[in-house]
Amino acid sequence: MKSHYYSLIIFLSICCSIHIFPQQLPEETSKVLVRFNEPMSRDGIFDTSNYKVIDESGKELKIFRIGVVEGDTAVVLFTESHSRGKVYKVIVSNLKDKAGNLISQDNNFASYQKAE
Repeated sequence: MKSHYYSLIIFLSICCSIHIFPQQLPEETSKVLVRFNEPMSRDGIFDTSNYKVIDESGKELKIFRIGVVEGDTAVVLFTESHSRGKVYKVIVSNLKDKAGNLISQDNNFASYQKAE
């Protein structure tokens, strides 16, 4: 079986169309766009337990829902509100690409900061 390494690119704004499930969200939320270097399988992609967003103090932010960008190459995490200037880390686990390869534990995270 061929091994693949996946990198994540994190953005705090969205400029793409997304497919989401209707659900009431709290008024104060942040959106985190997580891009994959290959299209991902839909198996488990909407499961919030497959993602973690952690702030610089180690607090895990609640993920309310997940949207998938057309083409399955990115997801949008709707999370608790982010604070300006804080550093965050997103971790993705238990997801596979369309070929069935599990995301590498060596490359399943990225850090980012909300702009001031």
